[in-house]
Amino acid sequence: MMKNLRKNVVFTGIGYLLPLIAALATIPVIVSKLGIDLYGLYIICVSLIGFMTLVDLGIGQTVIKYVAEYEATGRQDKVKPVLGVAFLIYLVIGLGSAVCLYAIAPLLAHGLYASAEKVALAIESLRIAVVPLFFSYVNQFFLNICKAYHRFDFPAIIHNMGNLGGIFLTTALLLMGYGLEDVMWGYAFVQFVTLLGGYLASTYVLPQHIKARPVFEQNVFMEIVSFSAYTFVGNFIGSLVSRADKLLIGLVIGTEAVTYYQIPFTIAQMANGIIHTLVHITFPYFSEMFSLRDRDGLLRLYRLANAIVFLTSMMIAVMLIVVGGDFLALWISPAFSQQASLILQVMAVYFFLHSNTVVGYWVLQGAGQAKLTAFMSVADAFAYFVALYYLGNSFGSIGAAVALFFTLWTIPLQYIWIDRHIGHRWSEYVMQLLSFLLAGCVMIYLLESLNLWLAHSFLGIMVCSVLSLLVLMLALWVVLGRGRQQIRGVVLKKIIPA
Repeated sequence: MMKNLRKNVVFTGIGYLLPLIAALATIPVIVSKLGIDLYGLYIICVSLIGFMTLVDLGIGQTVIKYVAEYEATGRQDKVKPVLGVAFLIYLVIGLGSAVCLYAIAPLLAHGLYASAEKVALAIESLRIAVVPLFFSYVNQFFLNICKAYHRFDFPAIIHNMGNLGGIFLTTALLLMGYGLEDVMWGYAFVQFVTLLGGYLASTYVLPQHIKARPVFEQNVFMEIVSFSAYTFVGNFIGSLVSRADKLLIGLVIGTEAVTYYQIPFTIAQMANGIIHTLVHITFPYFSEMFSLRDRDGLLRLYRLANAIVFLTSMMIAVMLIVVGGDFLALWISPAFSQQASLILQVMAVYFFLHSNTVVGYWVLQGAGQAKLTAFMSVADAFAYFVALYYLGNSFGSIGAAVALFFTLWTIPLQYIWIDRHIGHRWSEYVMQLLSFLLAGCVMIYLLESLNLWLAHSFLGIMVCSVLSLLVLMLALWVVLGRGRQQIRGVVLKKIIPA
């Protein structure tokens, strides 16, 4: 178990790190070749592809659950029907989504642009995006088969191939003088290759007597749908907020605003992504403790995980606020930094608050509270899109960034539930939040003063980064040391190996 756990963490961590490095290297080139306006259209097309990749109606988790369960209990005869029905669902949803996007492309294009030339380009680009969208979506079926057989390394490798291939092929095509339509066909090629890789990986892990072929069996279909319904709601709404927001920003404010919004969002999101990845490890332990009704263990693990997340997210936010503007100026251009620095700072605060809800989310999921998390997702998304429409219209990209805070308005429900069922008081969370906010403000003041004294952008970035990392490592060492003294048993030894 520990071998698989460490392997999953390593591959997932690499999955975050490599695309981040690739993005840092290539985004300035892509922006300079496409321009601010067309880069916004490019982001919209890629986001639509990624949106459908994430939305699988909860079928992916169903495949993993039932296949793993049937294999473990020796009921392999039930694996093939589950895979067949799931495969059919993926094909139908993939084709339906592709047809819908193809049909509404002219409507979206006229919403994005007034110029006839740009409308034509947008229609063509969106319709080409239909091809990689379908390939990418169907590939999720094959990758989930690998996960069901405990081979998370294959999906991580294939996802990285697709992400890096898309980024580098886009950059190469633009450097050779090709346009946005050619770039989207390049994405289609990359997604076809990853689809082939996913298929080969699934055939490798499947027992020889089981072949995944699309079929329909009503009983199996109803079982899959009943299990995945609430998971679908949460996943769909989360994907809608994180992907479709770019389209709405483009429609409400304009495609240039998408660029000024998306690049700071990407930086802040990927910087905090490692938190979400590592916190996911606590999910099975929370589930086990709930089944054992180990309230003391739940409370201790929750407090330890929360303290680690607060520390890490605070240091990330401090760095983004202090040196984010200088980084954007060196990375993209001083002119871009003037437009996007404040947006990045707002997003740094938002992601600090959002990251500190992730532990609570996995507590609810571990307790089987999918209905509550689904309700919160729907309510948050509704408030967010209303706020995005009005604030975006009134304040542009900065208004769109502020609208993100409306995705947090139902979080008190999460902490009220945790207070009642685990014992971590709501007031304790508020005091912890205020303490870290105060500590963050002090660090921002000290690092800003140091930056002014150094009076050199690149040197300031390097010195502040090293100091922040040292502070974070020291603080985590103290927290983990205390956690080891407080929590005894197998669970902690697996999470924090000696």
